[in-house]
Amino acid sequence: MGQGERVTPCYPRGSVNKKRKDWGMGPLGRLLGVRRKRTGKGGWQFLLTVRRDHMNPYGLVHGGVVYSLADYAMGAELARRLAAGERCATLEIKINYLAPVAGGALRAEARVVERTRRIGVLEGRVYDDQDRLVALATGSFYIQVER
Repeated sequence: MGQGERVTPCYPRGSVNKKRKDWGMGPLGRLLGVRRKRTGKGGWQFLLTVRRDHMNPYGLVHGGVVYSLADYAMGAELARRLAAGERCATLEIKINYLAPVAGGALRAEARVVERTRRIGVLEGRVYDDQDRLVALATGSFYIQVER
């Protein structure tokens, strides 16, 4: 992220609200320090500055932090494509950790691989601040119609 780029803070509560473009960040995003930034394609990048409390006992970013960032990116990418009255929830995620991260910043991006009426399959990629791919995730999400 370059100097002067605008980063939108995540909303601390709420579910999908098309009027506010709030993709349901919830309190976990605030706890982790996740931020989001609009991309030129209308999607989102999810950003995180690594902190000491993100580390595992070996001084590396805990896999759960990387996983959460990928989950946010994939969920938001699918959520922005949902029709009014639809919402999505993670069914499963498979993640490959490709490189350790000891500091700096992380960025997650996602794309829809396939979507049916009730299932979305997405790919999420997490990069470090040197644009090195540190994790690759695939996830399936259930699409539910609100009643």
